[in-house]
Amino acid sequence: MAALDGVRLAGVDIDIDGCDLTERRMYVRVVCEQFAALAPELLKNYRSPFTGAAGADNPLVFAGFVISNSETGCGAFTITPRLLVQVCRNGMTIAADAHRHVHLGGRLDDGGAVRWSSDTQDKNLQLITAQTRDAITTFLDTDYVTTKIRELTAAAGAEIADPDTTIQAVTSKLRFTDDQQREILRHFIRGGDLTAGGVMHAVTSVAQTTDDADTAHEMEAQALRALHLAATSV
Repeated sequence: MAALDGVRLAGVDIDIDGCDLTERRMYVRVVCEQFAALAPELLKNYRSPFTGAAGADNPLVFAGFVISNSETGCGAFTITPRLLVQVCRNGMTIAADAHRHVHLGGRLDDGGAVRWSSDTQDKNLQLITAQTRDAITTFLDTDYVTTKIRELTAAAGAEIADPDTTIQAVTSKLRFTDDQQREILRHFIRGGDLTAGGVMHAVTSVAQTTDDADTAHEMEAQALRALHLAATSV
């Protein structure tokens, strides 16, 4: 709730793209379509594996982020930037830019036991609110989205000559299951983008079809690594 207060304080119009509560984590995915950038090179050969719509005709990428937390509230609160592709609603998180805040709980970081006062806990929530506001100001920004698209595009154009071998190598390094590997290859073929960027899109589109929210979140978080692994394996 403190994080959502930070969203309100940021003064931007957002949509909730989805929420999940698992035995391990809570996820709230937020998208803000007022902050978007064109990604014509990144999407020029891609089509949605769900609808067949062409990325060339729907070249926008929207700004967004994911708020995550442990279900019990005793783990780390994290806010991670997330890009949402217009043509297929694929999401990819930028884990390297995530803001992480460890909750105050029953123990200090050094292992000492402390009972936190209500005043300290209130200040902790105020800090989470302020940090969320500042992170949102950073992530919900057209320049931020443009910069990230430029970085993705630089690696995405590497052509994949042997999709089966490349995807097997990438999914093995990322420790995806055999079923995930088969689905990623299938989505890669349906997406029609025979480049490293196509591998990234395949990972994120398969994430949309995954019932397990923890697995889907992890796949979105691994998509950028999949892109770079595919690009360097060519």
